[in-house]
Amino acid sequence: MKLELRTTIHAREVWKMLEYWVKEPALQKHEEHCEWLEDTVFHIKEGSVEVTEKLQNPPDYLFYMIYHKEEHVGFVEAFSRPFDFYGLSIDITSICVFDEHRGKGIVKEALQLLINQLFDTFPNARHISCQTGLDNKPMVRHLTELGFQRKDSTKIGEIFLYERSS
Repeated sequence: MKLELRTTIHAREVWKMLEYWVKEPALQKHEEHCEWLEDTVFHIKEGSVEVTEKLQNPPDYLFYMIYHKEEHVGFVEAFSRPFDFYGLSIDITSICVFDEHRGKGIVKEALQLLINQLFDTFPNARHISCQTGLDNKPMVRHLTELGFQRKDSTKIGEIFLYERSS
């Protein structure tokens, strides 16, 4: 499967993200984030309008739109923060594949692309982290297969932190 991660964002992609966001229980707790996305596209009537500058805040905050054969199939969010004097820590804050595209290996391939792109874009990144629930067995398997290690000491509720060093 040939996926592409795009950093240019159009209103139609944000509309699709919001539609997905309000249906996904795990994402609903981030109401302020949803409001920020809504505010970004509230007055836009045409889906082809580019909203990249309103959403991307490199290097701190980045959206990646996941495309397969020119079809928008999901999105990834990443956030960078200082790790120490010598480098950054990058958090994959969410990866979402729309329902109709699940079970096709998109998440694992998108994660691999994202990891490569993040380490290429941020050569001073010390590690990448991603949080998931242990009951999300496909995500746990993907992270493990991609070299992430579980950090039990950071357990928050039923969410565990996984990290991968550069």
